[in-house]
Amino acid sequence: MSKENNESGYLFSIIKERYGDRLSEDELAEVKKGVDRIVEAAEKLREVRLENGDEPFFVFRPYRGDD
Repeated sequence: MSKENNESGYLFSIIKERYGDRLSEDELAEVKKGVDRIVEAAEKLREVRLENGDEPFFVFRPYRGDD
């Protein structure tokens, strides 16, 4: 079992323990899929190495209407 699966299983067990009595089996299956996707996205974010001085990729400029 990979680290990712361990993390996903752990998080899902917490959700199931807290809310399992209020969710059907189909709903729990959907929650499990969602947890798996979140863990996968988190793993990809952890792969990105940043240095202390790295700037954001873009600069936010709010829309102020047509100029």
